[in-house]
Amino acid sequence: MVALIAFIVLLVLMFINIPIAISTGLAVYAAILLSEELTITVLVQRMFAGIDTFTLIAIPLFILTGRLMALGGITNDLIDLSKSLVGFLRGGLAYVNIVSSMFFAGITGSAASDSSSVGSILIPAMTKKGYEKDFSVAVTTTSSTIGVMIPPSIPMVIFGVSAGVSIGKLFLGGILPGILVAFALCLVTYFIAKKRNYPVEVKLPVKETGKILIRSIPALMTVIIIIGGIVSGFFTATEAAGIAVLYSFLLGVFYYKELKIKEIPGIMIEVGITTGMVALMIATASAFGYVFAIEGIPEMLGNLILSITDNTLLILLLINILLLFVGFFLDLSPAVIIFTPILLPIVIQIGVDPVHFGVMMVINLAIGLFTPPVGVCLFVSCGIAGISVSDSIKALMPYFLAMIVVLLLITYVPQIVTFLPNLLM
Repeated sequence: MVALIAFIVLLVLMFINIPIAISTGLAVYAAILLSEELTITVLVQRMFAGIDTFTLIAIPLFILTGRLMALGGITNDLIDLSKSLVGFLRGGLAYVNIVSSMFFAGITGSAASDSSSVGSILIPAMTKKGYEKDFSVAVTTTSSTIGVMIPPSIPMVIFGVSAGVSIGKLFLGGILPGILVAFALCLVTYFIAKKRNYPVEVKLPVKETGKILIRSIPALMTVIIIIGGIVSGFFTATEAAGIAVLYSFLLGVFYYKELKIKEIPGIMIEVGITTGMVALMIATASAFGYVFAIEGIPEMLGNLILSITDNTLLILLLINILLLFVGFFLDLSPAVIIFTPILLPIVIQIGVDPVHFGVMMVINLAIGLFTPPVGVCLFVSCGIAGISVSDSIKALMPYFLAMIVVLLLITYVPQIVTFLPNLLM
């Protein structure tokens, strides 16, 4: 009962636009007032324990890498590269949007960063070329979720810490699903672009395309450095993030020559603020998860699911439905922290690989990033386009259904996730 009231308090506070980290903390405090077992000391201890992990240092470092790359000129180069590869197709800018997000995913590890960086350039460009605003928002918002699938991925770092699973394996496991999501979004775009007769971009000469590709290679090397170092055992995920920061700094200052030393203090302050928000979110979500744990919610939910069916396929379907529902109301990172200890014992009991489940969970909850009422990527993209969230819902539906199909494919064909981790690690 205490956990249920705490969850209701959380939902109510979120609906009145209280920030998720504050809402979660206040929900835990409500549980403390109602429970004799919980004290404010326990709340503080659980919050501290939630962020007292060396691996989590990777998060601010990956955020910093993304900012250095974005301000260092990488965003424009990746968009130019995408134009040279897919811009000649009908509805070229929509494909450019998706492919740019796929490239950008290998740098930032954040869907919101993708929405703001790529969207701020391509949404106005698409609108100018005659694309409907709701369509531009739908493409940008859904493709930005690839940012949490293709490594580096901040939510996968959080899942790895919460579940005690190899982050390197999670990173490798997200590559093929991320490519599959991009392909599904391109397929939907193909039919819409053909039906609406969207414009085609000018096809660049092979020589010009080659120049753009060569110029972009150093930026694309970021993900190779991160994954290669982790897979080879040369450094940990946290150390890989540190190397990525150094590499992106050198790239922005000396290769692209667009990153100025005088900008560094401002970047550090911005990253510090973002990190503070993420850390508080992780801390309060850890305390919230502890409330669920002492109330016996994991065992209760596990028994409930297993009492309905012992069929692995049906159990995975029920878990997907639960996570989709959770994603409508909770941001991705807090949801991972709260529900990993609840659901992981269930999937292990039915023989599901934790790496497979982790990637499945992140992709499932990523759908919540573009669905109201708390879809952060949707709000960012709608803000850039200057339209309301309700105006974008119809255009989002085909892409939403495409991602559901991919989610089910990943759920029931685990080799899509496990192939690369098993091959390379």
